[in-house]
Amino acid sequence: MDSVFITTAIGAFLAAGCVKGVIGLGLPLTSIAILTTTIGLRDAIPLIVIPVLITNIWQASQGGALAQHFRRFWSLNLLLCAGTWGGTVMLFRIDPWILTLVLGVVIICYALINMFAVTMTVRKGSEVWLSPSVGAFSGLLTGLTGSVGAPVAIYLQALGLGKEEFLQAISLSFFLAAVAWIPSLASQSAFDLDIALKSSMALIPAFAGMWVGQRIRGYLSELYFRRGVFLFLIIVGANLIRRAVL
Repeated sequence: MDSVFITTAIGAFLAAGCVKGVIGLGLPLTSIAILTTTIGLRDAIPLIVIPVLITNIWQASQGGALAQHFRRFWSLNLLLCAGTWGGTVMLFRIDPWILTLVLGVVIICYALINMFAVTMTVRKGSEVWLSPSVGAFSGLLTGLTGSVGAPVAIYLQALGLGKEEFLQAISLSFFLAAVAWIPSLASQSAFDLDIALKSSMALIPAFAGMWVGQRIRGYLSELYFRRGVFLFLIIVGANLIRRAVL
C-alpha cells in the first residue's frame, strides 16, 4: 500500500466516522465515496466491511426495541442479506466502469433525496410486500456498490419511525448486511485474513471520527452539517460518473 492510499483511507474513515457520529449514519457511503477516488470499487468494498459490522452492532444495541425490530423487519432483512450476496456475485461479473457509473448515480440520488428532505409515506398494509422488495433491491445495491442500505434508509424514514427507533432499526439492517457480506466476498476470493486485518485497522480512524462527531454534534447545526455532507457526496458522485463515461 502506498502512502497516498494510506492517507486517503485514514481520511475516508475519519470523515465517515465523523458523519456517523453527528447524524447517526452515512459511514459506508461516505467512506466508499472517498476510497474510490484512489482505488477501484472491488478493492474498496472489502475494506469497509468490518467497520460497518462493528459500528452498527454497537449502535443497534442501544435502546430497548431490538427484538421488536427483528420481528417487524425480518422479511426486509432476510432479503437484504440474500440481495447482498447476489449483488456481490454481480460485482465481480460486471465491467468496472459500469459499477463506477452506478455508484455515482446512487450517491447523487441518495444525497439529493436527503438534501431536499423529500418525504415519502408508506400506506398501511403496504409494508407486507414493500419490506421484502426494498430489502432485495437494497441488498443488490449493497453488494454492487457498497452503498449499504440506501433504499432501506429512505424506506424506514417513510414508515415514520422516531429518530431513536430509526437509528436502531437501520443499524440492525446494516449489521446483518455486513454479516452476509463477509461470506459472499470470501466466496469471490475477495475477503481473507489479510483483508480482514486491514479492514479491522480501519476501525481506529472510524471510531476516532465517531468520537469527534459525537463531541461536536451539540455545537453544530445538524441541518447545515447534513447539507454540507450531501453536497460533498453530490460532487464525489458527479466525479465518479465523469470517470466512468470519459
